Amino acid sequence: MSISQAGQGASLIKNEWLLIFLGGGLGSISRYLLGGGLELTLGSALAGTLSLFLVNVAGAFFLGLVSFHPRFASDESKAFWGSGFAGGFTTMSGVALFLYQQATLPLTAVMFALGFLAFAAGVRIGKAKAGVE
Repeated sequence: MSISQAGQGASLIKNEWLLIFLGGGLGSISRYLLGGGLELTLGSALAGTLSLFLVNVAGAFFLGLVSFHPRFASDESKAFWGSGFAGGFTTMSGVALFLYQQATLPLTAVMFALGFLAFAAGVRIGKAKAGVE
């Protein structure tokens, strides 16, 4: 490996960190706006539970899609949309807080089950668009 190739590798890593950072910020802001919009329309009691449920299931679907859809084939797209946006949009810490405050294990189990199904649906759509079975 030449010195210039090593420098390009370091530059790619630096760029991926920046893309993950920017995508994560966009995902976090999107989650905040969704929660705020639901709170305005439904009230705070229902909005917290529903927004947590929606962001995690929708985020799982989107991550499955990003994993295989040809539109997201580049490493840069996967860094921004997969690790960044989907990582910022979904929230495991929110699930932990929800479980601690609400002690609603059955609802959380449903959310995880639907999240796995949503991820599988995203993968299936992504693979279909890529022509992969």
